[in-house]
Amino acid sequence: MSIRSVVVAAAALSAALAYNPVATAAEDAAAPATIIIYRADESIKTSRLRPAIHINGGAVSRLDRDEVLVLERAPGAYTLDSSMPGTEAITLDLKPGATYYVHSELKMRGSQVESTLVEVEEQVARVQQPDIGSAI
Repeated sequence: MSIRSVVVAAAALSAALAYNPVATAAEDAAAPATIIIYRADESIKTSRLRPAIHINGGAVSRLDRDEVLVLERAPGAYTLDSSMPGTEAITLDLKPGATYYVHSELKMRGSQVESTLVEVEEQVARVQQPDIGSAI
């Protein structure tokens, strides 16, 4: 057996012993999920509003016009809502390592403000709010 063969065999054995699929699966399951909440208002009438974003009933942050909020949470179910009256809550079932995009949309309907939280795909979020790339 040549020295080169011994070195290659030792490297292969070392790599095989270092790989632990149980530890890797546990690390993947513990990886946090990312929630990206953004505003992309089109109306000047709603630009001064700063609704608070709540997760599971607790306030996380206020969201200004064209702002992006990036949060990391452990996997599980989370309910998101807003301080704006009439906002319908949404529930996200977070998976380890996944990223979720939520559009906080404010619209004027006559003299009433309509607030919605909508989960969207990454492509939609990046078109509606180009600053998302720099916020992550």
